[in-house]
Amino acid sequence: MSREPFYSRDEDWLKDTDETLSGSGADACDHTPEPGTDIGEVPTAGEPLTESGSTPMQSYLKHLYRLDLLTPEEEHSTTCLLRDLEDRLIALLQHYGKQAVQLRSEGVEQRGSTGAYDHGLIISHAQELLAQGELLPRDRSRLTSLLQRFQKQRKKLIQCNLRLVIAIAKRFRNPAVPFIDLIQEGNVGLMKAIERFKPQMGYRFSTYAYWWIQQEIQLALRRNEDLVRQPANVQDDLRAIYRAIGEVRAQGLPASDENLAGHTGLDLERIQSLLKLPGPTGSLDDPVADDQSSTRLDYAPADELYNTDELVTNQELAERLREAVERLPARQRTVLNLRYGLVSDRDCSFRVIGEQLGLSQERARQLHSDALRQLKRQWR
Repeated sequence: MSREPFYSRDEDWLKDTDETLSGSGADACDHTPEPGTDIGEVPTAGEPLTESGSTPMQSYLKHLYRLDLLTPEEEHSTTCLLRDLEDRLIALLQHYGKQAVQLRSEGVEQRGSTGAYDHGLIISHAQELLAQGELLPRDRSRLTSLLQRFQKQRKKLIQCNLRLVIAIAKRFRNPAVPFIDLIQEGNVGLMKAIERFKPQMGYRFSTYAYWWIQQEIQLALRRNEDLVRQPANVQDDLRAIYRAIGEVRAQGLPASDENLAGHTGLDLERIQSLLKLPGPTGSLDDPVADDQSSTRLDYAPADELYNTDELVTNQELAERLREAVERLPARQRTVLNLRYGLVSDRDCSFRVIGEQLGLSQERARQLHSDALRQLKRQWR
């Protein structure tokens, strides 16, 4: 991927920071990275406008535009130097008892990767080792120098690629997720790419980082897409199925499971199980429109409203009635169960109750009256 043409399409947009980003930046300024700091840090909540009257988001974008981009040669030398400093730091940490597994990125072993180390863990372990004061003077000077150079090169590589993150995040702008949050997620992907990039493979770093940035942004959108969160692979397969449904119907064919399996390449059982999943959910408190205060609950039919308080009250009354009936004598309890269908869903007359218990109809009625009197006494 060529860096210069890619960024040339976004220079005008980065210069003009008073456009649509002003609103989203003002709403999400609590998450805006402070210009000049290492990426991943966020300012405190409620940060005011800058002296020039621009929002932190606008200042951040202007700061990025002032940063010089790396040429391919500078990029290659920076990544090679960063990887060399990383190896030397890890070797020095291992010399003082740190295990390599303690420096691995989370989840790397499960993905089969063997060359990714968490730069944050490397820096924290090195700083902890320096703070302990157990190093030899020569090793302390060496570790301090390696750590400073490592942080400087890492920060340089991150800052010079922040505009790449914004250019990619623009393509995934979504009302459900603030734009600044997409940028932050892309920054996380950028740092993951720096940890895993191997310059000896011969690829440009921007080409390699593009996939990691895009993946983190897409994962953020998937996490905020629905109230009931589904795994990423399930969401990808569902999108493929819905896209195949449109293509099949456009060709005049029925959207059967067999046709969908042929278009998506998924197993027939997989398609059938995914189509049985419940559809998207939404909150009843969501407004019907942006400019209205009415919610979906206001337009819900009366018979579909679910009164939770009434449900809980009915359950408590049923439980108390069940306990009261259990304390009655056996014959009175049996008469009530048969009369009101407490055991079965069928009510019985006093004649039928008498026949089942070997009693007369009048005796069954007397037992019923005695049982009701005892229930009233218990209820008081």
